[in-house]
Amino acid sequence: MDHLQLEAGLTVAELVTRWPQTIKVFVRHRMACVGCAMSPFETLTEVTTIYGLDPNCFLRELAQTIEQSEAQNYDQF
Repeated sequence: MDHLQLEAGLTVAELVTRWPQTIKVFVRHRMACVGCAMSPFETLTEVTTIYGLDPNCFLRELAQTIEQSEAQNYDQF
């Protein structure tokens, strides 16, 4: 079972591997993180600093995307 939780210390690669639906959040912010060679090494905190984003707001946006996707998947059953 996968116990990975959304937190600022996750790397971009960990995040998008576990929750691929979050890729659209990066695209919406015009962040080149998805597919970047540094994605296995840079944390969410680091990329929000690089792109000048508020880390708490970015994490909330990621969480909302994950929750919406999981709710849609649950509704399909």
